[in-house]
Amino acid sequence: MFFILTWAACKQDTKPATETAAVPVPDSTATAHGVDLSMFEKEGDAYKLPWSLLMNVSFEEKYSEKLGMDVSLPVFNDTLKSLDGKMVLIEGFYIPVDETGNDKIVILSAYPFSQCFFCGKAGVESIIDILSPTKLPHMKVDSKIRFKGRFKLNRDNFDYLIYVLEQAEMVK
Repeated sequence: MFFILTWAACKQDTKPATETAAVPVPDSTATAHGVDLSMFEKEGDAYKLPWSLLMNVSFEEKYSEKLGMDVSLPVFNDTLKSLDGKMVLIEGFYIPVDETGNDKIVILSAYPFSQCFFCGKAGVESIIDILSPTKLPHMKVDSKIRFKGRFKLNRDNFDYLIYVLEQAEMVK
């Protein structure tokens, strides 16, 4: 329920503290959204996902019958839509989610904890749910780590953030 209320209330413009450069790689991967994915650097079978792309999302106010109130819903651009369901690699700062009691879920943030979404200094677009099929090791808050997994856009399931990385594996 914490995510629901904070997600619905958050809308700030911020710039990430870290960035993964998107360097063109020859590739003829056009998607249903007309976006050529060759603009993204690849590592193995995964596209490197830059935080700047995740931050490039707008929001619209809609009434949620389920919640009984107006909420801010993300409006994803075509580039984000083209990556939906694709294998991606993302690097960020580890934020534990102790409230769930689930050691297969963590949050990755573009910013260290002191500047992240939960402290009110960044928007919900600066964090991503990391859902792992296996137990994740305990790490220090703000450890810089990388994950590879299937990228999912989430517009209206308030149990998760707007970005989700499914079947995520930590990458060295």
